[in-house]
Amino acid sequence: MRRILTAALFVAASFPLVALASPGEQARERAIATFAQKDGAKIVIDPLVVEGEWEKVPFDPLPYTYSFDEIRDKWSHLMRSLKIAYPSPEYLRERYTRFPDVMRQLGYQDADWEMHSLNVLEVWQAFFRGDFRKARDLGIRYGGYAQVPGVFAQLMQALYITREEQAKQMLLQDAIDRIQVYAQAAPFLPGEEQFHQDYVIFRLGFAYAVGRLAEDVPVPVMLANGYAPMVINAADEAVAVDPDHALSLALSAAFDANVIRRVGKTAGRMTFNAKPINAGEIFAKAIELSGDMAIVRYEYANSLLYMEQTKETDEAIRQLQTAVAATPSYSMEALDGLYAKKRLQEVLALKASGSSFRSFDKARRKHMERSGDNLYCVLLPPFEI
Repeated sequence: MRRILTAALFVAASFPLVALASPGEQARERAIATFAQKDGAKIVIDPLVVEGEWEKVPFDPLPYTYSFDEIRDKWSHLMRSLKIAYPSPEYLRERYTRFPDVMRQLGYQDADWEMHSLNVLEVWQAFFRGDFRKARDLGIRYGGYAQVPGVFAQLMQALYITREEQAKQMLLQDAIDRIQVYAQAAPFLPGEEQFHQDYVIFRLGFAYAVGRLAEDVPVPVMLANGYAPMVINAADEAVAVDPDHALSLALSAAFDANVIRRVGKTAGRMTFNAKPINAGEIFAKAIELSGDMAIVRYEYANSLLYMEQTKETDEAIRQLQTAVAATPSYSMEALDGLYAKKRLQEVLALKASGSSFRSFDKARRKHMERSGDNLYCVLLPPFEI
């Protein structure tokens, strides 16, 4: 018996007990895992592209250049689409204290919440006026919550300003990588009400980035990389937590429609759980919540075309015309409007040609493959069949 006890103690000393993760910790691990990409699915990034010179926005930034006081006073209006909380010292203190790994991302360690707030506002200031490179660089330099406007600046640069599709994909992948790092540092759970806004915006940013990455890649690549379920799940989670988030509603519906556009209604539903949406109902609610934002209107137009093809061309044109007429409040909205104008020209040309939407869409993708153009880029001419 003595020898047995001695052996047991030796084994216990050699293999210390590993504490089992609590249900909460397990839930956080699952939340972090939903931001992970499949092995081999990441776009290979050329640092010369991501860190090279970025083109400027094609408009005067002066109307969107706001002082810190103006940003504070206009915040609720400026954030009617993104619905991000104002980065007050109190707001930042709560998050940095709750998630110390976010605090560790900062280039300095202190509790000067006033200064942290001013730093984040400086990044938003650059983002609002369309100085995306400065916003992105400052976001990385300041770290922490300043990464939020920095990442959104890079998403806007990738989608609307970058001329080459390959460069767009690299910029999007780099932004996704940084979203993943933040997700690990601040694993928000949907049940934590005080972090609902944070949870929704990171789900939405991730869905937007991966969705734009996947939008026009070949279907086999979309399947192999698992893009569709990543996008749909993230967007659905954002809507589930905040069903009155206009942009989440619009983009969730648009992602479902885009999957159906690429693989059809049956395969979209069975393989990706993409739902045949009621575009009119969903987008009417988004418009009621947000007013006439160009991105909601042009996503409505695209969803009509993706779901109903040329049967809804006239309604798609009306939605795009409304998008073009919307008054932008800052750079992102200005770029949304410029893209809506470009898309309107494409759909008008489609109607005049008498071609089907399917043949137009196929020709558009072939043009992109041959030219290497980023067809979302507002600096390039529209594709007209």
